Amino acid sequence: MAKGSRALGADLVVPALAAAFALYFFVSTTDLVWEAKANGVVIGTALLVLVALQVARVAWQWRRGEGGMGFAPLVEPREYLGRRLGLVALTAAFIALMPWLGLTLSLWLGMVAALLILGVRRRGVLIWLPLITAACIYTLFIAVLDTEFPHGPIEAALAALLP
Repeated sequence: MAKGSRALGADLVVPALAAAFALYFFVSTTDLVWEAKANGVVIGTALLVLVALQVARVAWQWRRGEGGMGFAPLVEPREYLGRRLGLVALTAAFIALMPWLGLTLSLWLGMVAALLILGVRRRGVLIWLPLITAACIYTLFIAVLDTEFPHGPIEAALAALLP
């Protein structure tokens, strides 16, 4: 890759994940009512169109010699690689623990951990930002919309306290 050219391969990672998500969306909505299937098809198709546009853009740039298929931006600068891997591990832990901790507690703990990984040390930010976010998400998705997010000890306690 010539000096000053871009690592275009890194620009294909998110589209690849998006395409996998769209395919999962198509498969997971097959047994649902027709409205859900229709929404799944519309959203999944729109996502695949955007993925195709990104792939075409990268292919065009690669063909014009504007870059190679490297992935350097995903691992550089090296001093932030530990934080990036920590956030990936944290995301996996958030998903794995949510069925037991519930949406509200897992979101609060996940945000506190993410802020710590990112280097935030101000106590007010570490307490209030996750608390306000978790409270808003609880209010919207659990209390108002009554979605099927996992309920944990926070949701159980608030259900017992609130009418």
